Amino acid sequence: MSSETLDEHRQIYLECIQKQLEEIDLLSSIFCNPGEIHIYDPNVISDFNEYVSGQMSDIRSEMDFSVYFEHGREKVNIRIQLPHLYPLMENAKVTLFTPLLPKDKERNVQHKIESFIDASDKSEGYIYQVVLWIQDEFENFLTASNTSDLDVVINPDKVELESEKKVDLERLWIYSHHIKSKWKRREILEQAQQLKLTGFCKPGKPGIICVEGLKEDTQEFWRIIRSLQWQRITLKLVESRRKSPDKVEEWRRFQDFREKLMNDTELETEAEKMDMSLFMKFLDKHRCGYIKQELFGFN
Repeated sequence: MSSETLDEHRQIYLECIQKQLEEIDLLSSIFCNPGEIHIYDPNVISDFNEYVSGQMSDIRSEMDFSVYFEHGREKVNIRIQLPHLYPLMENAKVTLFTPLLPKDKERNVQHKIESFIDASDKSEGYIYQVVLWIQDEFENFLTASNTSDLDVVINPDKVELESEKKVDLERLWIYSHHIKSKWKRREILEQAQQLKLTGFCKPGKPGIICVEGLKEDTQEFWRIIRSLQWQRITLKLVESRRKSPDKVEEWRRFQDFREKLMNDTELETEAEKMDMSLFMKFLDKHRCGYIKQELFGFN
């Protein structure tokens, strides 16, 4: 791995670890009463700070803590585990522990929590929103019937829960200082097509890539592309959803993966000259106008 690639790899980790430190600081100030929050290994805070400041070159420990609230006389434990690439690249693992929740309802509730996380904005930490949502919905968790929101498909041989058939989908928005190299542009196209991703690549300055498809494929695409030599490349937005397989094509906003030059002529020699109005129309056409704020800072 080249030194430039190592720097990019470290930069992604740094950004995620910094966001985690900021989030745990926020949560500690909100849940400040005794017993409301517990960090299982307090040393992880100092490890993270040393990593961010450059005093430590590697980290092994992860942020693992619980937020507690009371329901009646019982204490409810929301266990939160954050992988190193949370929130930008990996989802938080959030698990509910309480004697109030019957075992036969735990799976249903866990599925709801995961679905809520999948739909959350991944550009910033979202644990506070998850905790508030769990507190607001907790009474419903207790009173809901076991199959109230699970689609049950009756099969002559077996009964399957529809939730078990759902797949994890992602749409990644990638921003580069520029995309000019012909071999990089070819690699982007080939990888997207091999992984059966849809979206587009806009070469020139800036370079913008959007890929959508199965999460395992979008993550593989990002792993390969970010390992190339770049002056600067960042993951601007990750959109995650869980859908039934028959809803995947409906979820997609692009039919295939193509290179879009975004100029009047669409000539190779004009790749650096982007017509911003054409690009805005292109985004609007594909119901992606919301990304203007993330990419350029305006609506």
